[in-house]
Amino acid sequence: MPNFDELLQGKEASRLMKDPSKLEKLRDAPETQRIFAMLSQSTGDLESAAERAAKGDASQLAGAIRRLMNDPEGAKLIQKMRENMK
Repeated sequence: MPNFDELLQGKEASRLMKDPSKLEKLRDAPETQRIFAMLSQSTGDLESAAERAAKGDASQLAGAIRRLMNDPEGAKLIQKMRENMK
């Protein structure tokens, strides 16, 4: 199972940030949209959870990410997203 930290901080993320067209493609991919939907469902309000995380309280968002990664569908979606980042 992919480590979420690797997705956010790894070489793939660094390369992705330098390639706006690939970043847009990843953002618009069906699996990315489904991941966001699952996180939104888990947090109730993904935007608020992300804002709290940015201010130092990542507990709600971290819990949603853990649930996503432990869900078979979520794990498959993350793997697919990771493959698309290459």
